[in-house]
Amino acid sequence: MPTINISVAKWYGNIQYYGIMPRSIFNALELAFLNGSPTAAVDRGEFSTMLANYAACS
Repeated sequence: MPTINISVAKWYGNIQYYGIMPRSIFNALELAFLNGSPTAAVDRGEFSTMLANYAACS
């Protein structure tokens, strides 16, 4: 499972992404936020799919 680090500030707490955000990405962001980390490691494939789904909905 290749991962990518994403910005907690950009993705966590931004409700426009919640409808297309997989639970695993949300959980990783929430854990990073609670731990004070500026980034969260998430599955690269899930993140790419999430971005594609967001683009399709926009």
